[in-house]
Amino acid sequence: VTGDGVNDAPALAAADIGVAMGETGTDVAREAADMVLADDNYATIITAIEEGRVLFENLQKAVAYYLAVKVGLVLSTLIPVLLAVPVPFAPIQIILMELFMDLAASAAFIIEPSEGDLMRRPPRDPQQPFLDRAMVTRIMTGGLSLFAGVSLAYLVTWYTGRELVHAQTVAFVTWFIGHVFLAMNMRTEREPLLRHGLLSNRLINFWAAAALAFVALVTLVPPARALVKTAALSGPDWALAIGSALVSTFWMEVRKWIPVPWRNRTG
Repeated sequence: VTGDGVNDAPALAAADIGVAMGETGTDVAREAADMVLADDNYATIITAIEEGRVLFENLQKAVAYYLAVKVGLVLSTLIPVLLAVPVPFAPIQIILMELFMDLAASAAFIIEPSEGDLMRRPPRDPQQPFLDRAMVTRIMTGGLSLFAGVSLAYLVTWYTGRELVHAQTVAFVTWFIGHVFLAMNMRTEREPLLRHGLLSNRLINFWAAAALAFVALVTLVPPARALVKTAALSGPDWALAIGSALVSTFWMEVRKWIPVPWRNRTG
């Protein structure tokens, strides 16, 4: 509801979003409103709605990614214990993994550009919880996918008789590459990443490059290997790690190219 006079105040206060004029509106109207148009331009309302939707959606994406990676990390550590297999990560590796995923969730997702259909979606129910069913589904799907890739690479390496440090290195590399792929996939909920713009978020691209460079550093440079408790990997080891990470997460991107009627439905 928009208004500028004293008589508009009750309607502005009762509306889900009351919008008052900043230049011509009365003090009573501005006090009753939720939003004030400083330039009295109605087109600003559309811009404000879009910015609000982008902010809310990006916050959901950041939280969903962070929790998904947490789920993947917990499961990747828990399941081997249940199978009487050593844990797949050394303590120093877990600390570094936490550092990189915290950076992605706290910074990179917040500046993600909006998806193309954002303003064609129906309004969100104000009573709908922030952590809704769709978000929980994304969290569990992402976490289970990352867990599957890491566990596959780790258990295959372990059960072929390799040393623990070697199997842990394969798991560490798979997790790092997989959580980068997962972050890229979770940048969009409906729009394929190639259509959205693979390089449209410079911060997340910088983070991804830094993460992959770090993986190369701690597996190729002997002093770094000693510090992070990793081992040198062979070509087949790299193929297993990259393949497991890619296959376990890439299907999420393929799914976005499949037309689903409810994705395009507007209210």
